Amino acid sequence: MLNCGGFKMKIIKLPNSFGVVLVLFLVSLAHGLPEKTVYAFGAPGIGDGMYPYCNLVFDAKGNVYGTTLDGGTYNAGIVYKLSPLGNGQWAETVLHEFTGQSDGGYPFAGLVFDSVGNLYGTGGYGGANGTGVVFELSPQVSGWAYNVLYNFGAYPQSSDGFGPNSTLVLDKLGNLFGTTYEGGISGCFQGCGTVFELSPTDSGGWKEQLIHAFQANGTDGELPTGGVTLGSNGELYGTTQNGGTSGSGILYQLTYSSSTNGWIETLVHQFVGGTTDGSFPEAGVLIHAGHLYGTTDGGGTNGHGTVFETTFSKTTGWITTILYSFGQSYSGDGISPQAGLTMDNKGNLYGTTSYGGAYNYYGTVFKVSKSTNGTWSETVLHSFSGPDGFYPLAVVTIHNGWLYGTASNGGNNTGVVYQVHLI
Repeated sequence: MLNCGGFKMKIIKLPNSFGVVLVLFLVSLAHGLPEKTVYAFGAPGIGDGMYPYCNLVFDAKGNVYGTTLDGGTYNAGIVYKLSPLGNGQWAETVLHEFTGQSDGGYPFAGLVFDSVGNLYGTGGYGGANGTGVVFELSPQVSGWAYNVLYNFGAYPQSSDGFGPNSTLVLDKLGNLFGTTYEGGISGCFQGCGTVFELSPTDSGGWKEQLIHAFQANGTDGELPTGGVTLGSNGELYGTTQNGGTSGSGILYQLTYSSSTNGWIETLVHQFVGGTTDGSFPEAGVLIHAGHLYGTTDGGGTNGHGTVFETTFSKTTGWITTILYSFGQSYSGDGISPQAGLTMDNKGNLYGTTSYGGAYNYYGTVFKVSKSTNGTWSETVLHSFSGPDGFYPLAVVTIHNGWLYGTASNGGNNTGVVYQVHLI
């Protein structure tokens, strides 16, 4: 499950008096510590990226790939690769520097690999119409070749989407699926957002299909921020941070119909907030054994967000249950989860909160586990303190017994890649 938090750009800078040491590599002094800074972005004088917002993806050799929203020579973001050096340090390679022009820029989303090692991603702005692009990076004998696959429609009233803001999903046929934050000409001033599909053509190009344009009609969702997740039968699941009958967002399903040659939307759940439901989901969902798992930024017992589970049966239909409400009375709990979830092979769920923790403001990495009696409990695995990162917005990735993720700020005041030991 690859997705990020909300599209809304929230950049927070620490004061210089915080005493952050400007170094390229930050490593833990003791291997046994539960958290390590893998890489700190924005080292002076090298045109590095800044503000990593989204998920990481590993290749078979243990190299990790991602994007930054800003930075690089043109201050429009980069695509990067981090390679382990074997001594606890990692080396960065910049694969592409966005210009913000015809090649796109300001990527709010992470990357996905295909079966032959090509990377796919989106730029939130730029391109032929200034409204974002879908791109491909292909490994070459020397370096990587960058290619724009699709330019989104003209601003502001295009029937096409604009502002692609989520990590793409690749199906077994090589089709790409994603969301745009706006566009679709369906109200919401600039459109309420879309779900789209890109398919490779016989001529070597790519063709876009608009799967769904969200409607400002009081029931459909508005402003999708978390992307889509592919179900076992080819259906798509996702969330919108607003819309629905209460305006608190929805969980939706899109199913292809051969009879209509189109996609049909089903409202799986309309969030209402309050103490018994979540509100404002900003991430997509994780699918496991037919169950959907996700987070909401608000709602729940304490009003600070939830982890939820949604299940389906023929007798009851779709039922959504809160597994955990954030902002518990004990000191150190996180609040406001804006990223999605990852599951280990034991069924434990892992994620991040953008705020809260032992240092109140900087966020946490958490684990939610199911006990033998069926109840769920939370463990805070790490509380960010500032120099080691803060304001994490990305889903975490499990690799070789560690959780890897990005914090959009901290380090050199421009974000970090971190790892937290699984327990």
